[in-house]
Parts: sequence; structure tokens; C-alpha cells
Amino acid sequence: MSNSSVLIRSLVIYGICLPLAIGIGYMLSTPMSYASFSSVLLVLGLLLIPILLRWHYPWLVAAWNLNAVVFVLPGRPTVGLTMIAVSMMFSLLQHTLNKNYKFVHVPAIAWPLIFLTAVVLVTARLTGGIGLAMTGGSSIGGKRYMFFIGAIIGYFALAAHKIPPQRVALYVAMFFLSALTAVVVNLAGLLGPAFSFIYLVFPIDAAGMMALDPEAYVGPEGGGVERLGGLSVATTSIALTLLAFYGIRGVFDFRKAWRPVLFLLACAATLYGGFRGGLVSLMLIFALMFWFEGLMRSHFLPVFLVIGLLCAAVVLPFATKLPISVQRTISFLPLVKVDPIAELDAQASTEWRLEMWRSVWPQVPEHLVLGKGLSIDPEELRGFTDRISRENYAGESLALAGDYHNGPLSVVLPFGIAGVIGFLWFLWAGIRVLHDNYRYGNPSYKRINTFLLAQFIAKAIFFMGVFGSFYGDLVGFTGLLGLSVAINHGRARRPAPVTNPAREKLRLPHAAAFARAAR
Repeated sequence: MSNSSVLIRSLVIYGICLPLAIGIGYMLSTPMSYASFSSVLLVLGLLLIPILLRWHYPWLVAAWNLNAVVFVLPGRPTVGLTMIAVSMMFSLLQHTLNKNYKFVHVPAIAWPLIFLTAVVLVTARLTGGIGLAMTGGSSIGGKRYMFFIGAIIGYFALAAHKIPPQRVALYVAMFFLSALTAVVVNLAGLLGPAFSFIYLVFPIDAAGMMALDPEAYVGPEGGGVERLGGLSVATTSIALTLLAFYGIRGVFDFRKAWRPVLFLLACAATLYGGFRGGLVSLMLIFALMFWFEGLMRSHFLPVFLVIGLLCAAVVLPFATKLPISVQRTISFLPLVKVDPIAELDAQASTEWRLEMWRSVWPQVPEHLVLGKGLSIDPEELRGFTDRISRENYAGESLALAGDYHNGPLSVVLPFGIAGVIGFLWFLWAGIRVLHDNYRYGNPSYKRINTFLLAQFIAKAIFFMGVFGSFYGDLVGFTGLLGLSVAINHGRARRPAPVTNPAREKLRLPHAAAFARAAR
């Protein structure tokens, strides 16, 4: 009986595997066909199901800030967006099959996210739909809706699991250090056209300004400044990870000299990105952590003031000798005199942003009730391409794409006053939850909770006052909240006051009780 069962099982396996192997071999004979790509990817995905069931959540955390795309899928979604969908699907499957498995539920965050989702979906429905061109939609720009919805689902995917205490440090490191992949674009640009295949996985975006032609961005002939954006993002992730693990006190513990040296080197390398906003963001996070760690009345305050004055005394006289991208980064600081090339490049960036804001500001009143959405009408796009050939106005192209380089405008114009209310509600709820975790959370996670609170507030300030994109930055907000909820297993609460039963028994009755007894 046993031998016959083994024989039947072997026949079934051969009956499935042999035709599958023949089919895959045939598809690999035409590797450039999209159907072959999709079929092989589907088979590989099925084979990965057991691995994903076990490891989908760590992969989600590691992919959150990964600068890579899945180029074989339609629309080339990011690896992070893909893992959000995969991890959420498996989390829901586990929840269905295991009654003891429960999502970490924090209503204070869930309700504003649900409200924002409703606002986005209703706006999309009333303004021409989501508009996925790859599905045959009449409008385009639906990928931005996918980023928005993916950011909201991503919070629930991160909050679906409780991170074990012994793995908190590992998950925090994976979450932030995955941004190191941003530097790959700059490295590929330096290596030359022979390595252009790298751009299939690591896309060229704002993190790789010089990837295609490094010399095109240097000097007056190039009309710009060399900006190693990928290097800036990567080194910022190193500085942020150090602050999350050790706090300011621990980073500047000179008994472990590698910490301050690595932190200062990472901050210095960040300046090569040429982005003033990167330096502003780091300064905001550092200042907020300085406050939350209670260092304002410690010896750290005079020490940092002296260090700051010494750095200014060294940098100010020799600012024009620094690399041009570094000069552009520090050009907004007072008393800093930089090269005219860096100054003009920074001023030009500021002026076209102001010009774009002036042009779109009159549109705000007409979109207060119903936002314009994130999709783009093909007729409007064709009209723009006709005008751009004559006027060459870059700001109009960004405004048409909904990239206003301004946080409040990126909320109110696409989603109206309802979107503003939902987003402010979400920010306020997020700050309250992070503050509770910072005050009442596990003392072992005090530094991490302090950092998450400081970064969330700094990100909100930066979004409102410096630079922001609603559909692009929401994933950063939800990621910080989801990580905090997963680490603290929800929202920490104020501990109940401890009473002494013996003391309660000895407490004398109140005078009012005597009066009632007398009556």
C-alpha cells in the first residue's frame, strides 16, 4: 500500500513538473517577449510563496526606503510598493486562517487614514477616475493615486505585526539603512554608459541628478551644479540611524570616538547633494531631539555652541573653496559668501518655484470644495506640449503634474478643504501617538521613540514650510507611524496610579462624612 502511494505521488509530481518545465523552456526561447517575462515571473512568484509566508514582514521593513523598482511589472512600481501589497495580502491570509492572530489596532491613526482614503476615492471618482493608462484609462497620472493608496495600506501592513523586542534594533536598521541603495545611481553614472543597465532596477530621479552625464551639470557651460543626490540620501540614512540607536548623548560619547566621527562624516557627505532642504531637515531633527532629550539645561548646550562657532570661523573664510555642490547646500545660511555659480543656481531654483506658486495660487478658491484630483486630462496635456515648444516654461510642467514643490498646495489643490482637514487630523493624531510612545513606552526603546517623534515633527514642519509633495511624502509619515506602532505593540498609555491598600484603610474619613453621619 505504501509503495503504491509513493508511486502515485511521483506520477503526479512528474505530471505537473515536466509540462511546466517544457512550457518554461519554450518561453525562455523568446526572452524579450512580454508574455514570456510575465509567465516566468508568475511561476517564480508561486515558488516563492512558502518563503514569503515566513519572511514577508522583514522584507517589507527592509524595502520601505529601498530605491529600486520592479521593472518587469506594468508601471514599474517600486519594490516598497510591491512589498506593501504582498505583505498586506499575506497578513490578511494569516488573520483569516488563525483566529489568535490580531492586527495592532490604533484607532487614533486608523480613522484619519480611512477619512483620507474616502476623500481621495471620491475626488478621483468626480474628476475623471484614477486614470491608469496601462489599463486603458482615458486620463493619465493614476500612478500617483497608487502611491497614495499604497502609503495608507503600508501603515496597516507595518502595524499588522508586533516586532519582537530582541529584533527591534535589526528592524530599525533595515528600515533606515535600506536608503543606502540611493547611491547606486550616482555610482552607475560615474562608471559610464557600460553600466546603464543598472537603471532598470535603480531608477534615475532627483536622487541621481548627474547619473546620465556628470559633466552636463558642472560649471557655467553646463548651466548648473553637480548634485550627488543619491550620496546625500544614503549618508543621511547613516546619520539618522545613529541618532535612532544612540540619541545625541550616545552619538557624542567621545569614549566611543567612532560614533561622532561617523556621524560628522555622514553629515558632511550629505552636503554634496546640493539640496538645501536636506541640510534644513537634518538641522530640524537634531534640534528637536536636543529638546526632547532634555539637553537644553545640560553641559551639551555650551559645548555645541562653542563647536558651532568654531565651525563657522573655519568655514566662513573658505566657503568659496568648498566643492560647488556644498556651496549650493549652505548658500541659505547667513553670513556665508559662496561662488556666484552656486548662488545663481540656488536663486534660480527659488525664483521658478515662487513663479509657479504665484501662477497656481489663484486656482485655490475654485478647488476648495472639490479638488482637481491627481489625474491629468490628455487634452490639457496636449495643449501644454504645444505651449511648451514656444515658451519652455518648466514650472508649468510641474504644476500640470501636481508637483508644486509646496506641501500645502499639494494637499489643497488636488483634494480641497476636505483633504486639508484629513491631513491635519492625521498629523495631529500621529504626533499624539508618537508622543505617548515617547513618554510612556518601554524604557528600552526610549531613544528610538524619541527619534521617531522628532523626525515626524521635523518632517511635518518641513512639509508645511519648505518642500512637500502629498502623494510622495505620505509614505514617509505612515512609515514612521507604522514602525512606532509595531515596536511599541500599539499606543502606550499613561500608567495607572499605584495606591497603597494599607494606607487607604488608615485614611481618616472626610469632614463631610462626619457631617452626614451627624444628620
